[in-house]
Amino acid sequence: MNLLVIGQSHVAAIRAAAKTHRETYPDEPRTRVIHTIEPAHAPEFVNVAGGDYAAATFGPALRAAIEDQIARHSPRVASVVGGNVHNVLALMRHPRPYDFRLSNEDGPPLDEDAELIPEALVRATLTARLAPDFARLRALGEIAGPFFHVESPPPVREEAFITARAEALFRDRAEGEVIAAGPGLRWRMWRLTSRLMRSAVEQLGGRYLPAPASARDADGFLNLELAADPTHGNEAYGELLIRAIEDA
Repeated sequence: MNLLVIGQSHVAAIRAAAKTHRETYPDEPRTRVIHTIEPAHAPEFVNVAGGDYAAATFGPALRAAIEDQIARHSPRVASVVGGNVHNVLALMRHPRPYDFRLSNEDGPPLDEDAELIPEALVRATLTARLAPDFARLRALGEIAGPFFHVESPPPVREEAFITARAEALFRDRAEGEVIAAGPGLRWRMWRLTSRLMRSAVEQLGGRYLPAPASARDADGFLNLELAADPTHGNEAYGELLIRAIEDA
């Protein structure tokens, strides 16, 4: 079965795994990826007015690239769109630490030193920040019809790993010392984001695939040996995603 996986930074793990598989088994069906914000596909969006993504769709080069892959290879189409908004909001400890209770789902303990804020406020913030990702999902559905969407990688538990390996994007947002947010907040932000993305995918007639169970520890965190950095999976994780899409 040929696969076509579309997304942004999370396609890197899948691309690496697909390359290794292709070199090892050159006669087997292939997994191809399209990174929507690579220069060859610019502009990613058209019909974006003043930051309003309600009418946004993919630009002509990106749309043509997706249509060409579908026409030539008849692949199973999957998305790893987005997956970093929750990290932008919660990977690093906020100068005024906060946490929230997640409804209908148990998880790690709350941060005792954090200010509790309503889940509704977190949900509203996430919904606004996810507007470009919702637009990407809609645009992909317009081209490909029903598709699979794979949940973004779970957070890693180990705060020292995050502090040592956080990308510049997150280090630059830290005020003063670089300190990871507590695992509970990071887990809850990821879970709430997953709920919002699942709802968007299912409203489009797509199918939502949770992160592979074999990649997670007993509490739902990403096993550290599968992490490329604090926010992305590595090649071994990409291989698990390919197998999950094939088996869905």
